Amino acid sequence: MALEIAPIYDALWRQAMAHYAEGRVEIDPYLAEPQNDRRLGVTVIARPSPEVIERLMTFIRRMVEVEPEQYFYRATDLHVTILSLFTATERWEPHFARLSDYLDACAEVLSQAERFTVEFRGVTAAPGAILCQGFPCNEALNALRDRLREALHRRNLGQGLDVRYRLVTAHMTLMRFQRPPSALPLLIDLLQAHRDVHFGQTTFASLQVVKNDWCMRTEKVEALAEHRLL
Repeated sequence: MALEIAPIYDALWRQAMAHYAEGRVEIDPYLAEPQNDRRLGVTVIARPSPEVIERLMTFIRRMVEVEPEQYFYRATDLHVTILSLFTATERWEPHFARLSDYLDACAEVLSQAERFTVEFRGVTAAPGAILCQGFPCNEALNALRDRLREALHRRNLGQGLDVRYRLVTAHMTLMRFQRPPSALPLLIDLLQAHRDVHFGQTTFASLQVVKNDWCMRTEKVEALAEHRLL
């Protein structure tokens, strides 16, 4: 699995570095004005272990020193997206009208799901964000995602799935650009120094279904269900 996912992270890195070399980043205009952001979604997420969070926050604090004006995820915001039942959107009303069906689909699958382990090693980048690389230790995570997709499609709830891309990695977003960077070369140096740093691993024993905004801000997250894994 690690060998299959590594090329995805490497491709993201090359694309981001091509942008950064030209001084270009993708800025999310809503980050600086969250009061204008109506995007909401429902997502199955996993929270990393305290040890992983502590190591990631040490790295995030290093990034804050270099680019303090950007948007950084807090310890309570960090998460692995298992599956976006529908990607956060301004047109969320039709999806929320069928919220009980979404929750039923999740309960059907997650009540039988087994624990899985993810190793968090190194960082990569996208034009608009900095990510921690997650490597599932076996096929259990993506098999779980496929079962969730099947359960949603059976209920005619597949319209909001995989809108941006089909999720196969286990990354965590750490930073997003909300303003033009002021020290991009220094940020690149910091990222390169952490390309293969080991942040630890987590065996996930439970998953949450949450209502969330685009950045999974703690104050905007509403837990809808929690499922213990076998």
